[in-house]
Amino acid sequence: MNRNGHHEATLRDLTTLISSGSTPLGGQSVYLESGPVMLVRSQNVRMNRLDLSDVAYISDEIDSQMQRSVVQHNDVLLNITGASIGRVARFELKDTRANVNQHVCIIRPKPDELESRYLEYFLSSPAVQHDIHNRHQHGGTRQALTFAQIGEFSVPLPPLSEQKRIADILDKADAIRRKRQEALRLNNDVIYSVYQEWFGNPITNPKGFPTRTIDEMCNLVRGSSPRPKSDPRYFGGPVPRLMVEDITRDGRLVTPQIDSLTEEGAKRSRPCPAGTVVMVVSGNVGLPARLAIDACIHDGFVGLLELDTRLIRPDFLVLTLEMLKVTHERFKAGAIWQNLTTHQIKAMEVPLPPLEEQDAFDQFVSRHNEFTTRLKQKGSEEEDIFNSLVQRAFKGEL
Repeated sequence: MNRNGHHEATLRDLTTLISSGSTPLGGQSVYLESGPVMLVRSQNVRMNRLDLSDVAYISDEIDSQMQRSVVQHNDVLLNITGASIGRVARFELKDTRANVNQHVCIIRPKPDELESRYLEYFLSSPAVQHDIHNRHQHGGTRQALTFAQIGEFSVPLPPLSEQKRIADILDKADAIRRKRQEALRLNNDVIYSVYQEWFGNPITNPKGFPTRTIDEMCNLVRGSSPRPKSDPRYFGGPVPRLMVEDITRDGRLVTPQIDSLTEEGAKRSRPCPAGTVVMVVSGNVGLPARLAIDACIHDGFVGLLELDTRLIRPDFLVLTLEMLKVTHERFKAGAIWQNLTTHQIKAMEVPLPPLEEQDAFDQFVSRHNEFTTRLKQKGSEEEDIFNSLVQRAFKGEL
């Protein structure tokens, strides 16, 4: 019993299943664009929501080989490896067949003891997320969370009716957060629409602008990571190291805050000066940004060093790379973005409007970003309120 008079129990005792799936034999080559069974991967599990925009599908035959990883309505899905470790979402779909791969853990609550929404919010709470990230060093060299560790989580256990009441309150607060996130997404869509109006589709280049390959415009370099991972000789020092989550937080102009290296670690990584255009090549492949400060990039990024600004402005290049990614995804031609090699990136052709048009568009985006900044500031306040509610909920104060 905790200090608020509520019993606590371990997830092991409150669930009927804690298990992950596996990657089908053949990997991505057997994925389908549509089919009878979803394959939910870690990239589909966001925080408190599933993003199925690029979900893969598998055949009945492969599904029959993955019976241990079949997802059910109200299962809670938790990412257990890699940079997205700790992201958690509930599977809300009914009458939808689905599996997970080995990077996603299925947690199936006993419905008469543990409300699945309550469990989702518990796992996403700041205290539990901190615990998850402290535990992830199992194995020494990779971020991972074991089934045994998950089973050991101690969950405050008020009566089921109270769990549902708490989940209802947090659902309402979460809905406010999501509306702000949707406003940000629509704001981005305005920029994409104006880009298309001014310059056309960057893939087909209908306005016939001259083009250059990435290789012709810069010195493209792959990031690098010190080994072994988490070695105190290399990690935790004063040198910022860029993570994908920094970009998803900050947007096109990014200030790395999540991870850092020592001076010795930086020598074993890839330092890039402020202003460098970078692009993700592992995870959210194709996502670009520009560094606001000097920072290192790891092997999940490329850096576009020594960019020839007589051909293209850095901010305009970021927008163009973003448009290339978005356009490919919208026209279901996103396979190229699932595993980009350095050679493929070097060969990518980029249309080059006159510099004065690039500058004019950058000014438009800059003005638009002022509105985006205000939206993000308001969203940050709502995020703080939500996290405060979550903390109070699991202290028995809600």
